[in-house]
Amino acid sequence: MSIVSTFARSMAEQAFPMLGEESVVIGAATLQCVLAEVDDTKDFSTGGFEVVKTLQAVCRTEDMPAASILKKTATARSLTFRVEGVRKGADFTTITLEQVEKA
Repeated sequence: MSIVSTFARSMAEQAFPMLGEESVVIGAATLQCVLAEVDDTKDFSTGGFEVVKTLQAVCRTEDMPAASILKKTATARSLTFRVEGVRKGADFTTITLEQVEKA
């Protein structure tokens, strides 16, 4: 482990609660993450307009489950999402959550 990784991990322990750490449940795993705001967009598809809500969650990479979480159901802020993307770094992982509602 590098000095930078050690520093980032120790500062995250202090910063995450100050930034508003929240629980994200993915399958059987509960992760403590810092969440962005929910983005709402309207996408036109062959079936009509779809309202798409996305949410970015940042958590510690060491807390991630060993199995893949892509396409699994997730709950955050009392909303249900699907895991659409995972960007895994050495110390932190960004999870992209998406909720699609047909209009």
